Amino acid sequence: MPLEISGLKLYSVDEIAEMLKSTKPTIRSYFREGVIKGQKITGKWYITEDNFKKYLSGDYPLPVK
Repeated sequence: MPLEISGLKLYSVDEIAEMLKSTKPTIRSYFREGVIKGQKITGKWYITEDNFKKYLSGDYPLPVK
């Protein structure tokens, strides 16, 4: 169940990995590399529902390498 703060739904690495049928290390790597835009809160990665929807729809800029 997503964390909700001030009306914002925040998804954890575990939740994103489950929804995308991926591994937790892969999702953490996506956060670090900017593939998915997230924020560390108390040492754990989270993504807002809005950013997750943008990622899923493809409306997300790819990171520059």
